[in-house]
Amino acid sequence: MYLIFTENLVPDMRTSEDILSQNGFIKLLAQGAILNQSQINRLKNCGLPFIYIDDNTTKKKKDVNIAVYMTNAEFNKGYHETIDKIVHAFKHTKKFKEVPLVQMQELIDQKIILLIETIGVLEHLHDIRCYSEYTFNHSLNVAILAGILGKWCNYQKAELKDLILAGLLHDIGKLSIPLSILNKPDRLSDEEFVIIKNHPQESYQLIKNAQISENVKLGIWQHHECLDGGGYPLGLSGNEICPEARIIAIADIYDSITSDRVYRSRMTPFEALDLLADCMFKKLEPNACLTFIENIRNYFTGSNVILSNGAKAKIVAFAANDNCFTKPVVYAQDGKFLDLQKEDLCIIKVQEIS
Repeated sequence: MYLIFTENLVPDMRTSEDILSQNGFIKLLAQGAILNQSQINRLKNCGLPFIYIDDNTTKKKKDVNIAVYMTNAEFNKGYHETIDKIVHAFKHTKKFKEVPLVQMQELIDQKIILLIETIGVLEHLHDIRCYSEYTFNHSLNVAILAGILGKWCNYQKAELKDLILAGLLHDIGKLSIPLSILNKPDRLSDEEFVIIKNHPQESYQLIKNAQISENVKLGIWQHHECLDGGGYPLGLSGNEICPEARIIAIADIYDSITSDRVYRSRMTPFEALDLLADCMFKKLEPNACLTFIENIRNYFTGSNVILSNGAKAKIVAFAANDNCFTKPVVYAQDGKFLDLQKEDLCIIKVQEIS
């Protein structure tokens, strides 16, 4: 069954359980009821944010926005099953120099969309530590984050799926780079950095003749371009950079700096948001970047955190100032507000305050 927001309900969907009023005393609809518009309006008027809908009736409705509830274990299972398929597809690409686009698009429809629509997806992503080669899980993470940001930027239907596909394939050109360079724990030499900087071009070469949207191709090719012209491989600037590439750039940076790498430890989400804020206007498109920052802040407000001293606290707000764009304001177990520096906060963890 799927958890569907009431605003996204459409007629002919079937309830998968009894629907009760918010106080739990009144049965509004019985399990198995087939919705009509009048019943949908009633559910909205009763203030129910979402209900459970039968899988089969949901699948018949194309392009329905669904909200999916998964436990951490279920999300991990779906995530790692998706990684396995990505590994297989990327190995095929490396061997035959051809991207299996049909399989990639099916993977988006059958797996990645569900991960994106999962309630708590960002917390699930922060909890996941995938031990396959970095390129595989980074590609999936960027596809998920690009899909989330795309929804916040009002991408819908086919355009959203194209954006997700571009995020999934943005680094596929790295398959031609030796692992000794990709996983080097020390500073890259000038020659090695030139090889790394060529991966957007390599990615584009793999898909330039494919029967896919031009926006997908440009999003892959241009995701390391910067607004000020200081990016690569083409040195594009401003409006020369396609919207998809601008979104992928934000997702790419955020996932890269919040993930452990062989040469550095990950940042907290809050440090990452500050870095994104520093890159606005010069490197990153400001409207999409602000949309990402504001939604991430809203997402984490109310989350429980564990501080670096082991204390448990809850985020209640974010305070913007000259030194820290996204400084969390938290309170501890005793209810006192704490004035913290960002380095006092550890990675988000889902944990009840006892």
